[in-house]
Amino acid sequence: RAAVRIDGVRDHLRVLLVSGEPHPGERMWRNLLKSDAAVDLVHFTILRPPEKQDGTPVDELALIPFPTRELFQDKIRDFDLIVFDRYRRRALLSSLYFDNIARWVEAGGALLVAADTDLADPSGLFETPLADVVPATPMVRPIEAPYRPTPTVIGRRHPVTADLPGGEANPPAWGRWYRLAPVVPAPDARVVMSDGADHPLLLLADRGKGRVGLIASDQIWLWARGHDGGGPWAPLLRRTAHWLMKEPDLEAEALRLTRQGRDLVVERRTLADTAPAVTVTSPTGETRRLALAETAPGR
Repeated sequence: RAAVRIDGVRDHLRVLLVSGEPHPGERMWRNLLKSDAAVDLVHFTILRPPEKQDGTPVDELALIPFPTRELFQDKIRDFDLIVFDRYRRRALLSSLYFDNIARWVEAGGALLVAADTDLADPSGLFETPLADVVPATPMVRPIEAPYRPTPTVIGRRHPVTADLPGGEANPPAWGRWYRLAPVVPAPDARVVMSDGADHPLLLLADRGKGRVGLIASDQIWLWARGHDGGGPWAPLLRRTAHWLMKEPDLEAEALRLTRQGRDLVVERRTLADTAPAVTVTSPTGETRRLALAETAPGR
């Protein structure tokens, strides 16, 4: 018998990034996604929403019309990940298209919402069919006060937020943010980062065969600019995106057997406080029970 490890790699990851308006964090998203040669990025920024009319004829504008039908009906299944970055409805996408996105997630798609502080606004995404898949419900008033993003107890065990550079300190050695949209997590959502108090900041959840994530602030770009010392914005966003697309190495519940020299190493990742013993079966059929000792939070 031979033990063989096979790594499967997607040929290309197709990502759709929709920015609701120009803002300082837009370049951060674009630079991050374009830096990965395996990512095919389609990026649209809403520069002229329907309510912004100045009398200029449409045929004289140098702007590309937003291809809503092509993206959210004809070719939605071609994308691995959709990111809404500070997006508001503004009559650009009908409920039919948001319903298509929700069904695409349930069928195995990956959705990340990087929200501004107006989540509860009537023009927000929570007033669409996406409310059925987004892992939280918004509260009314945003919070505007300095805070330091902090992994929660579960976040210190979850592969997306565990072992982030600077996260071993208490509080983490990261820069402060200043705005937060308060939300009530869905019952099955995992809050992996907060403001250091009781307000969720990064939430992750499974939806059918797909996954969703919510960042309840629009200020992660402050880390990218090095404000107040900056923070691990690139690894955090990269891990979040790849967890949403079900990267095996980022699974929160996993059992692995690897070889190190002449030893076999059993590794169990879990969000629980403890893990039960495992049964090891040798090539001869002999079995033994192996108790697992925690070497790090969640491992």
